[in-house]
Amino acid sequence: MPGTLNFGLIGCGEIAVQTSQAILGSQVARVVHCMDMRQDLASELAAKHSARHTTKVEDLLADKDMQAVVLSVPHWLHAPLAVQAAQAGKHVLCEKPLACTLAQADGMVAAAKAAGVQLGVLMPQRLAFPWTRARELIAAGAIGRLFNAKIHFMANKPATYWHGGFTGRAKDDWRLSMDKAGGGVTVMNLVHDIDSMFSVLDLRPKRIYAEYATLATPAEVEDFISVVMALEDGAIFSMDASSAAIGGESHGDRIYGSKGQLAIGWDNLRVYLTEPHSGIEAGKWIEFKQPVDWVNTRQAAVDNFARAILEGRAVPVDGAQGRRVLEIVRGAYLSMQRGRPQGFPIQE
Repeated sequence: MPGTLNFGLIGCGEIAVQTSQAILGSQVARVVHCMDMRQDLASELAAKHSARHTTKVEDLLADKDMQAVVLSVPHWLHAPLAVQAAQAGKHVLCEKPLACTLAQADGMVAAAKAAGVQLGVLMPQRLAFPWTRARELIAAGAIGRLFNAKIHFMANKPATYWHGGFTGRAKDDWRLSMDKAGGGVTVMNLVHDIDSMFSVLDLRPKRIYAEYATLATPAEVEDFISVVMALEDGAIFSMDASSAAIGGESHGDRIYGSKGQLAIGWDNLRVYLTEPHSGIEAGKWIEFKQPVDWVNTRQAAVDNFARAILEGRAVPVDGAQGRRVLEIVRGAYLSMQRGRPQGFPIQE
């Protein structure tokens, strides 16, 4: 191994706990400094890593032992903190979404390029077993030409989520604000599925239209949305999502091709093919279940970023990939706000 990449954690709230745990299991990454405006949160995570802690970003970025930062902060802070970190000479691994707007995303990408550092986005879902297996089948041509792809995400988030996430670790109402969150279920959750679809398919968006509403949540952001997107090759891409769907059943994406169909679950992949392929029987549904020893996807995502930096390679999920996901989200929102379909590239 080429060594270990030293990280600083900016933001020690809810999602940072998961990233902290992932780094603890890594052989190529470690945490040397933790920062949060709440000293108790920063000191708690720092203690797990025998790391330093602070309540000031400037103190963390001045740490010469640290080569990279993980941004686990409210969405509206991604852009300014990424720019500040890049200008301090630190590589940046940003939680999803990359930013709230395309202009912010472009500023982040430009700042990293100007500083000679790399900007990555934490998108661990693409490393999950169902998507990895789907990627192999699609790359081998098992389902033929793409006809249609669907994202289905129906969750029922508790009322407490909007003021403290799922754990209540860090109390704040930023998730209720369109300006601070960038949107609701689309930008908060669908970004994972959109990125995963990009990782298995050659998606070239042509036109997008959406209808969304806030029906059950006392917020500015949407809690139901339906999206239709035309692709340049004639295929159709659609998304239905909610953060207030009674009963939940939150995941079930589909990919339809000229020779088969893939049904993608949380930890399993179901396949129907019209022609046999690599031992997969045709004409019946075949289910592939996640192996019991499958990798921790968040740890794998951190490891992949760290190894790329240590070996002088481009990071696997860079700012450009984060931006292309955000462009679909922004296109959906703008189509509703402007009352008409939006063509690509999206103009904010």
